[in-house]
Amino acid sequence: MGSDAMTTDNKVVLFADILGFAALTESYPIDLDLFRAGDRLLSPSLNIDTILEASRNRLTHTFSGFHRSLRAVLSLASMRHPLTAITFSDSAFVATTHAYEAVNIAIDLLHALLPQNIPVRMGIAYGSFAALRFRSDITADSGDHAAQFLGTAIVRAHAAETCGIKGLRILLHPSVMPLLDDIHHNPVPTEGRSHPLRHIECSEKERLNKASVLREIDYWHLTPTREAKAWRGLQDMWNKAPLSEVEHYEVTAETINRMRIAQGHEPLKKLRRRTLP
Repeated sequence: MGSDAMTTDNKVVLFADILGFAALTESYPIDLDLFRAGDRLLSPSLNIDTILEASRNRLTHTFSGFHRSLRAVLSLASMRHPLTAITFSDSAFVATTHAYEAVNIAIDLLHALLPQNIPVRMGIAYGSFAALRFRSDITADSGDHAAQFLGTAIVRAHAAETCGIKGLRILLHPSVMPLLDDIHHNPVPTEGRSHPLRHIECSEKERLNKASVLREIDYWHLTPTREAKAWRGLQDMWNKAPLSEVEHYEVTAETINRMRIAQGHEPLKKLRRRTLP
């Protein structure tokens, strides 16, 4: 998707990755019929038993929900501005011209996935980007697929997401920081911009990370109804998480608390709660 093929330009690149996907793949069977059902949940031909079975298989639920939500967010974004999106397995790269465009996509995607109990972390970076070739050759018994793309923005966005900071976050690589003071990348909010580019510092203990990520996007700007659903989604994931993954959700709740404080709310006295004040 996009109009940037065969060009080499500086772009803002968003990298999004599902958390814990490898463990899900080891824990649940791959049922192709369920994946197809999960990919077309709005089809009137589906029966309720198939839908319930798809929702019980967390691998199917997570994989299908991620890609379905990503398609919806990208479809809306592509009506507003050019973009190049490359999706594979449990992750995606999205290249845009301006920082606020990538940020809007990241926030919209996170808002869509939280109520579905689908955890993601994202990194945003700036640098060179080139999409060289996309090819798919499928025969009756084999397939040959290629997605050739590269650039410093790709490397940096991935580095930001994998820098060691835990939780459901939108992390900013140092390369994108100068853009925050550029009116083209961070213009004055208008009616057409659903998410102003707001950012906060990462916690003090997180700033010593391998990609020198110091700041992250403040994504906690929702209507009361959507806020309630997103918070319940976080709590549900926290309650169901194995011990090895609990820290992701504890850190996420702490981060949302810092976002709320930055917006003028009182600090939360208890993070394990089903509703927000």
